[in-house]
Amino acid sequence: MKELEINQKLEIEVLSGSYQGNYLSKVADFRDEGIIITGLYREGAPLPIRLNQAVNVYYTTDRAAYKFKSKILKRTNKPIPLLLIEPSDSVKRIQRRDYFRLDVTGKIDVYKMIEDKSYPKKVSAARLLDISGGGIQMQLKKKFEKGEEILLSLKNILAPKAFIKSKIVRVHKENDEFYNYGVQFEKIEDEQREEIIQWIFAYQRKSRKKGLR
Repeated sequence: MKELEINQKLEIEVLSGSYQGNYLSKVADFRDEGIIITGLYREGAPLPIRLNQAVNVYYTTDRAAYKFKSKILKRTNKPIPLLLIEPSDSVKRIQRRDYFRLDVTGKIDVYKMIEDKSYPKKVSAARLLDISGGGIQMQLKKKFEKGEEILLSLKNILAPKAFIKSKIVRVHKENDEFYNYGVQFEKIEDEQREEIIQWIFAYQRKSRKKGLR
């Protein structure tokens, strides 16, 4: 496996069934029969993924992003939720715009276009939860609707006032005060996407030097 190592962050894409979707995980260990990864969670609860469930596995190094096909071979909840997945000899290098989400903490600004105005208006600051070349997850108090269009200012990643036209694709009420939003970039310059991806790589390198995973 190309540079796969213990504690490597993974994104697991469940391809079918009730739990279809993408989930974060990590490599826990390597065995002769496969790769042990941490369990998959939804809203804080471990998922009872069925055996032989087909999945795609995504991971990155400092130089590239990779993908391989696998399936769930075994699962256990003791002492912690773990999954054994099938290894693969067919690992593909993929475009970095398909890069998986990176958990981060930061601040961004959300803007909306105002009718009869040629410039956007800031409507809220938000907490950045994760980011990829294709979108972000953010948390804030303001209520948006699924499908609503917004403009994002990633002020510590891109130049100030470099807005990205985006769309709310997921809405989750975290508690009585905050909402979590999955946001997809709708209109982004290639240079902006590359800047974001380069920032992600730099963030990972810095984290590894500090001994973080």
